[in-house]
Amino acid sequence: MIHKIYNAICRRIRTFTKRTPRPQNNIKINCKWLLKRSLRFNASTNTNSDMQKMQYTLLRENHIIEKALSIKDTKKGFGVAKITNLCKRLKIYDDRYGLIDPDFLTYPLVTIKKYISHTKDTSDVNIEEIEAIYNELSVKYLTSPVQIFGGIEICSSDNIINKAKGDFKDLIYSRHSVRYFTADLPSDSIISKALALASRTPSACNRQGWKTHVYKGSICHKLLKWQGGANGFEQDVHCAILVTADLRAFLEYEVFQAYVDGGLYAMNLINALHFQGLGTIPLSCGFNGKKLDELKHFNVPENEVPILIIGTGYYPNEFKVAISTRKPVERTNNFEK
Repeated sequence: MIHKIYNAICRRIRTFTKRTPRPQNNIKINCKWLLKRSLRFNASTNTNSDMQKMQYTLLRENHIIEKALSIKDTKKGFGVAKITNLCKRLKIYDDRYGLIDPDFLTYPLVTIKKYISHTKDTSDVNIEEIEAIYNELSVKYLTSPVQIFGGIEICSSDNIINKAKGDFKDLIYSRHSVRYFTADLPSDSIISKALALASRTPSACNRQGWKTHVYKGSICHKLLKWQGGANGFEQDVHCAILVTADLRAFLEYEVFQAYVDGGLYAMNLINALHFQGLGTIPLSCGFNGKKLDELKHFNVPENEVPILIIGTGYYPNEFKVAISTRKPVERTNNFEK
């Protein structure tokens, strides 16, 4: 089925290519390159037949638990259906890949353990299936003192702000995704200082094709509701910055460069806001074209593609954050010879 779709699109591209100027042809060829690889490698297809696809998607589903545990008022018994489905997929992973990469299961199992502890005393929520799968898998994979952490931790604003003003290592390690802030809105001045720092981001041939849109108050809440990833806490985020990239900055062979430059800028802006004493929560904009077209209601022109929404604000005195354990560098890097 995938090959039929691919071949049909390729025929259509070839038809257009015969009667369009060279720059447009090259843009279509580059889009075809991405299409071919997306159809083959996208995690939505043949997910359980590829260990890496399973790991990436299981980490995504695991983070749903961490996010919910880290909002201000976490409901007891949230997401039972999603977490039950996650547990079932962990069993599939165990059956298919448990002997190949057993260490992977440690992190999601620790997070599920935190969820069970949070939900256990809720009399009207049935988590027996979740507990049964957790008990079955934990006997195999949590047999020694666990050095990997999951769930949430409690942070204080003074500690985070002081570390953000320290050396670069302290800045990086003290940054967390924060999902609720005080009601005080960050001033335009402090946001502008962060934007000035982020402007030092490198870009292809120094074109600086990034753009930013700052939203506060009710329009910020509407933007986060549109994004959807802030369900349950959008009313606790009162300021958001949408980072976009201007497609007019890039040439026919650079159809992906907008996302590279925009992503570099967005990360620098997150660190710059953190340095200025503001908390941040990055929210992705990985949606289909129809949904992205709705950004016109937020004064975003068609020539700009969204990169990231950054919710930002002042820290409460004490707050919860998701631990979000990182993979060891050895699992993500190769020293090529």
